[in-house]
Amino acid sequence: MPALSPRRQPLRRGVAPALLSALAMVLLSLVAGCPPPPGEQAGTGVPGDPGKATPASGGEGGGKLKFLAMEYDTNTKPYMDKLEQAFEKANPGIELSIEVVDWNTGKDKLSTLVSAGNAPDLVNIATLWLPELVDLDVVEALDTYATQEFRDKFIPISLRGAEYQGKLYGLPIAVSARALYCNAGLLKAAGEQPPKTWADLVRVAGKVQRPDEGVHGIGIQGAKVETDVYFYYFLWANGGEVLSEDGKSALFNGPEGVEALQFMCDLVNKEKVAEPNPTAYDREGLQEMFKAGKLAMTITGPWFWKMLKEDTPDLQYAIAPIPSKKKQVTMAVTDNIVMMKSCQAKDAAWKFIEFVYQPELRQEWAETFGMLPELKAVAESDFITGSSEWSSFMALLETGKFVPLHPRWTAIAEEIVTGVQQALMGKSNPKEALDGAAERVNKILAEG
Repeated sequence: MPALSPRRQPLRRGVAPALLSALAMVLLSLVAGCPPPPGEQAGTGVPGDPGKATPASGGEGGGKLKFLAMEYDTNTKPYMDKLEQAFEKANPGIELSIEVVDWNTGKDKLSTLVSAGNAPDLVNIATLWLPELVDLDVVEALDTYATQEFRDKFIPISLRGAEYQGKLYGLPIAVSARALYCNAGLLKAAGEQPPKTWADLVRVAGKVQRPDEGVHGIGIQGAKVETDVYFYYFLWANGGEVLSEDGKSALFNGPEGVEALQFMCDLVNKEKVAEPNPTAYDREGLQEMFKAGKLAMTITGPWFWKMLKEDTPDLQYAIAPIPSKKKQVTMAVTDNIVMMKSCQAKDAAWKFIEFVYQPELRQEWAETFGMLPELKAVAESDFITGSSEWSSFMALLETGKFVPLHPRWTAIAEEIVTGVQQALMGKSNPKEALDGAAERVNKILAEG
């Protein structure tokens, strides 16, 4: 999973090609679920039998298509190879080429292709890249392609991630939410249930931890990608917001944010129910601690329960909502397929998009990569409703909030991370840390 990139100035449409190549360095690396590194998940990686593919609806246009797809794990290439074969068999007039690249190199790859005037026709992007691409005027709005009948196939919240400035620019290829994972054995031994409120969290974490054995009550992330997101879990649960609705001012340093960060700091330093030195732990580090039985509770995504079943089959766990103070909220994340403006075969590109969103293919995608379904038909299938884990996450998705979309989001997130880390390390109190971060963020927002 890529680390946060350094702060850089946003790119503008009309910039020279040499500067355009810097696009990859400013696109944010947060992706739907930011799934585990290659090899940590298992699955067939094979979409339906090419011989049984259903032809896509749409116009008669043919042509050649290039799709730049990001790698979620080692199953991605086999899945995409089969998808390519299935689509071409169902649409003999269209030649499709799918290139799978790692998320790190994918950003550079996209930038290089765009600056060389050889952009792919379709790209699998992290949603937070979208404002940069729209700002560069290189991505096609899909409003004229996506009919209401087509949109009605999707769970409404899954489409919100790619809605920007009143237009629909992409369709969700990967969807995730966040939940509280609890070590059910530790909670049962302490006579406790998963906590529902902040007060519950303090009590339960204190009862289930075993400091002398290196077992901590709750994991607090303070390193790498999504350090700011761990703060948002508590900010949103306390009724706070990251930015104003118009995206012109920081709100995370309001009373709700200060109280949220103070609560996180108290879990570490006052209550002492979290792992010491949280700035040394990223999400993967906390997940490994949980798998080892050294962490009673942590917040992460839907891919994790599959990892638990495969890596630690004897570990009993429970999935619960993130504890709240004022309101029940989780984070919703999507990655999206977008069509580039330079695409010369847009009808063929839309045919491919329609083909991708066949329920049987999307169910196999969810099963293979541990992502949540975006189609109502898949969400209502026995595959989802018959699983307590999938059902839990689908219920949580309805309470999801998206991180704000902004062309300068990388720089904004980095300043919030700095403030959170300063408070967790005791270098500043939460109010000072967030006020300082807000001052820096407001300068970024003023620059546009």
